Amino acid sequence: MLVQFTVNNFRSIKDTATLSMVSGSSNDKNVFTTGKLGLLRSAVIYGANASGKSNVLRALSFMRSMVLNEDKIVQSTDVLPHDPFRLSTETAQASSTFEVIFVVDSARYRYGFEADTTTVYSEWLYEDAHGREANLFLRDTEKGTLTVNRTRFTEGRGLKVLDNSLFLWRCDQNGGEKAQIILRWFRNVNLLSGTQTSGYLRYTVQQMEHTEFRNRITQLVRVADLGIEEIAIEETEVTEEEIQGLQLPESLRKELASRTKPLVRVNVGTQHGVYDDRNNKVGDVTFGLEADESEGTKKYFSLSAPILDTITRGRILLIDELDASLHPMLVANLVELFHRPEVNTNNAQLIFVTHDTNLLNQSLFHTSQIWFTEKDERGGTHVSSLVEFKGIRKEDNIEKHYIQGKYGAIPYLGNFADALIDQSEG
Repeated sequence: MLVQFTVNNFRSIKDTATLSMVSGSSNDKNVFTTGKLGLLRSAVIYGANASGKSNVLRALSFMRSMVLNEDKIVQSTDVLPHDPFRLSTETAQASSTFEVIFVVDSARYRYGFEADTTTVYSEWLYEDAHGREANLFLRDTEKGTLTVNRTRFTEGRGLKVLDNSLFLWRCDQNGGEKAQIILRWFRNVNLLSGTQTSGYLRYTVQQMEHTEFRNRITQLVRVADLGIEEIAIEETEVTEEEIQGLQLPESLRKELASRTKPLVRVNVGTQHGVYDDRNNKVGDVTFGLEADESEGTKKYFSLSAPILDTITRGRILLIDELDASLHPMLVANLVELFHRPEVNTNNAQLIFVTHDTNLLNQSLFHTSQIWFTEKDERGGTHVSSLVEFKGIRKEDNIEKHYIQGKYGAIPYLGNFADALIDQSEG
């Protein structure tokens, strides 16, 4: 369960930015409790194009990739991933900082690090299991110090770490129990793109092999008013002639030739009803998902399995441009899956980016769930919550006020026609 994420000097985010999933003190809308803490089931981020709203999600995904060592840093000469704010001489060569606060079972953890391409300058881990936060380890590479709590973090005692490595990795390699808790939490954070869904389509097709998942996905598709009654998965063997006709590297061609199992093509079919002139159903016809269905239908189907998996397992899902190709009512109902406690029984959390102002209303979201990004005159992204704007009433039209610019985070456009006229005259 995510409590709070903070980042500094990452892509368009120059100064410290924080996204909090802590509910307002007087709010019980779309909230679940853990201990004394009320956490939000979802959060939505609005902002103009190029305002940096996607970078908030990318920053958390970047931290996840770093913690899980997806770049396979193993030697002292390996280069760490680093993507600083490049529009300032102050930050272009500076380190970046990431910190996350989250809850696992009844314990709250605060973990973070500061790093650039060559060095992890600092790293820290705190645990609050009994109402009081205790430092488990604290690292300062420039001072050459690594302080380990000898009673509460025995897995870190006596370990040394390379300057370009996380101490957390070292503890995990040593079988550290708490290090593994941290890594497992990060594995449960996933970022999806709302505009590139082909990878999720393969995952959804794979999940359709499981009867329970298949039934749930089919039900989600049926209730979405897409005209689809059933989903059919058909596997056909790819012939040798087809393989030979493909333009493939010779190494891949040899690999395919040496396989022991046949190469299989998976096709997804969508079944629609056929009706006569009196609106009586007289049969069915099967469409090809890729060839015959709309982009919105393909996206909805592709996202169904990741969303169901997130809810089932109580994970955290980040989606960039969730609204792309989807009707606002479809998006609202997908968000409602996370808001309904009888559905979201394991307290999964959704954080997504959108331009769809139809969703910007207090019947769907509490003010603490709504976030904005805005760039300053020097290109730096600033993140703010709707809660920070005083005097908002329950009956206020948030969408209207947002479009009017009362909360910022909208583009201030010039005259497009005048720009073209001026160009032609010049």
